[in-house]
Amino acid sequence: MTEIKTDCSAPAILSTSGIYTRLLLFLWLLCLSPFLNVQAAQLAQAVQVAHQDTTAGAVPPQIPSISLEQAVALYESGRNDQAREAFLRMLDDQPEEPVVLYHLGRLDPDREAAEQYFLKVLLHGSEHPLADDALLEVSRIQIALERHDDAVNACNRLLSAYPDSDLEDEARFLLGQALLAGRRPELSRMVFQQLLSSEPDSTLVRPARLAIAESYRAQEDFIEAARQYLKFEIDFQGLEGLETVLWQAGQCLEAAGRNVEAGFVYQRLIKRYPDSPEANRARVERPLLE
Repeated sequence: MTEIKTDCSAPAILSTSGIYTRLLLFLWLLCLSPFLNVQAAQLAQAVQVAHQDTTAGAVPPQIPSISLEQAVALYESGRNDQAREAFLRMLDDQPEEPVVLYHLGRLDPDREAAEQYFLKVLLHGSEHPLADDALLEVSRIQIALERHDDAVNACNRLLSAYPDSDLEDEARFLLGQALLAGRRPELSRMVFQQLLSSEPDSTLVRPARLAIAESYRAQEDFIEAARQYLKFEIDFQGLEGLETVLWQAGQCLEAAGRNVEAGFVYQRLIKRYPDSPEANRARVERPLLE
């Protein structure tokens, strides 16, 4: 049997060649790495530019346009939020359009902001069909804000500048209210009486007559105020709110020292409107008059 001798030098040669191979590969990679870095940077830059181009080319969603007539239709149908949004978009392109400004005034819950919209209607379209409407809204806001002198001026301006306006009755009534609230009861009464003379069939007749009674009361002419209140009992039988009018008449008679007459008024009030808050108050008041 032939003895096979192991050549121990072979593994040493292979091991040395592997080391040199790995070293050469490592050195080659080191030489190559700057090139790879440049290529990677160029690739990243290309991707970024492509992304920017895609973003720049994207078209933002377009809000559908709406006509002025459609916006007004939204308002008239009670879709106030949609109408306000539509009018605000139009305002960017038509900042002086009276119809846009008027409706934004009607839709703005802030009275002072609304007033500014209405004033811009007058500024940019004093001859526009909505100008007198805007001026009436201005006077309403001023009364609500207790700027009574301003409201008087606004109502007088409407009556003088727009004599053919179908809002004349309302303007005259608001003028009387502003004068009464501004502690000018005699002037207010003259305005209300003029309204009653010119428009006896107006829907404002009852509030105007009630305001006349209040004007006498404001002057502490309690007897005449009571007379005016009690006329409602005859002229407006069955009127909603008549119990309040009777209560006010009784109060005026009391203030004038006419306790007996006041007691009779309270008695009628209790009989006709037994469950009303005014009747309950009259039940408390009557014994004090005896």
